[in-house]
This record gives sequence, C-alpha cells and structure tokens, in this order.
Amino acid sequence: MRGLLLGVALAIVVGTSGCAQLLPAGKQAPFEVMNVQAKRPPPGPDKVILTPSNIAIIDKIQFEVGKADLKPISHVVIDEVVTVMKTNPQIENVQVQGHTDTDGSAELNRKLSQARSETVVRYMVGKGIKKDRLDSKGFGPDVPIADNAIPEGREANRRVEFLITKQVATKTVVKDE
Repeated sequence: MRGLLLGVALAIVVGTSGCAQLLPAGKQAPFEVMNVQAKRPPPGPDKVILTPSNIAIIDKIQFEVGKADLKPISHVVIDEVVTVMKTNPQIENVQVQGHTDTDGSAELNRKLSQARSETVVRYMVGKGIKKDRLDSKGFGPDVPIADNAIPEGREANRRVEFLITKQVATKTVVKDE
C-alpha cells in the first residue's frame, strides 16, 4: 500500500535526455509526454534464402508441443516465405514438408508432421498464396538430418522445409544498346 501511495504521489517522466526524472504529483513536465507504440523491425533478408530447389529458412517454425498450433513467433518466418513466393511467380508449386524427431510413436509423429505442414499451408493461403501452389507432406521421423540420439540432433530433426517442386524456367535477355 505504501508503494502504491508513493507511486501515486510521484509521476515518472522521461526527459529529453532519455533518463527518467521524478516529478512531484501535480507538477507539469516541461514538455508534452507522448505514448509511442514500438513496432517490431522488419525481418532481415537473411531469414529466408531462395535456392534453385527450395526456400530455405534460417529460423525454425515453432509449434505448441505435441500439437499443430503455430506459435505466433513463427508468423514472421512464414510471412517471409510468402513474400518470396509472391515476388517469384515462376515458383509454381512448393511442398511444405513437416518432420519430427524419433520420440514417441512413428505413426503419431507422421500424423503430427502432416497436421503441422497443413497448418503452415493454411496460414500461407490466408496470407494470399493460392492453394494450388502449395502441397503438404508429413514425413514424421523418416527423413532425419541429424542424430536422434542426442538432444541437438532431435531439435534439428524437428523442422519444416519448403521444397520447390515445380517452377517455370525463366530466361534473362541482356540487350546491348
């Protein structure tokens, strides 16, 4: 209660120097205090890399444990994949591949990875990618990229990948003037 009264008696104002200053209650600050909502900076271009065979992601797409529910932190990464697909119409089809580690039943992991890849596809369709440009495939634990015997390996195996399965060949013509 004493802390609450002290908080009511004093107002904290950030001065032009950027340092917090304490002013007695009722005293006017020498400047107008503005509320500013900070925005997350746009993601860097290195989060997603377009290669001839896939759209490689640097950050992991994360889901709730044992579920196909996307964690909000993953929206940024998938949004970048969406941007790559929108700016590269020659990519006609991408297979969204879900993978798991070997913990638990292989069959349940296949179903979970399929559900997760379908969730990513639905999210991308919701962001404007046409459904006919996307397929989903859950591989479960069947295609590991690391040793499932160690925690780091299991972590690496829990992933989503974007394989380009069809694209139109583009031709660049350079004209001399």
